[in-house]
Amino acid sequence: MFKLDSPLMNFLSRIADIMILNLLIIVCSIPVFTIGATISAAYYITFKMVKNEETYIVRGFFKAFKENFKQATVMWLAVLLIGGILSVDYTIIVYSGIEFSRWIRIAMVTVSMILLMGVVYMFPLQARFINPVRYTIKNAFLIAISHLPTTLLLIVVYAVPVVIFYYIPQSLPILILLVFGMVVYGKSYLLLRVFRKYEEALAVNTDASAKDPANGDSGIFAESDRIEREGKMVKVFRNGRFVEVPEKSLKNDTK
Repeated sequence: MFKLDSPLMNFLSRIADIMILNLLIIVCSIPVFTIGATISAAYYITFKMVKNEETYIVRGFFKAFKENFKQATVMWLAVLLIGGILSVDYTIIVYSGIEFSRWIRIAMVTVSMILLMGVVYMFPLQARFINPVRYTIKNAFLIAISHLPTTLLLIVVYAVPVVIFYYIPQSLPILILLVFGMVVYGKSYLLLRVFRKYEEALAVNTDASAKDPANGDSGIFAESDRIEREGKMVKVFRNGRFVEVPEKSLKNDTK
């Protein structure tokens, strides 16, 4: 029962990993503007945990945090800006005393739901795929709509800790130790099921592109596949305009 490879010990080890990850999420989210990179790093770790890939929690977390910081922060600040605008609008509607049309209220709720659906996928995509920010955001909304039942289930997962605390207030200490890490970990099972089909498509497309680049097509992940094949794209000024070229081609030019 207490052998190192027993189910009980494996379970306790996983709980300990989630507690460590939960602490990292809390500490690294304190500056607020780092929340996007923190969430991306957390998903990087939980994806590996779900797939039973060996990883060092702390080292892997900060590695992913550093690699995703720039793009994840840009997306997070954009989410904060839009969320702030929606919050101000809601405040005006509720407390201004002005009677707003019903369609305005419906439009506000609709926009908020669409934004939430996209955010559910943005940071997991950032953690899992290589893409410029604009493609990650676009893919997030496309996947959210394409997998609507799973998207709604992912949103419902956020409510689970709230329900537990509501009915069992004594669970608060345990929730504080586990809640963020557990939510990310639980959602990773659903997210990997969604991502699997796109990863398989990318793998097939990479093989096809290696034989004939003109025939490669990864759908909404085409840009990610292109970056994997060609390397990071950079803008250079050529023939009177800016164009994107593979970064490694510039290195070859300087040799």
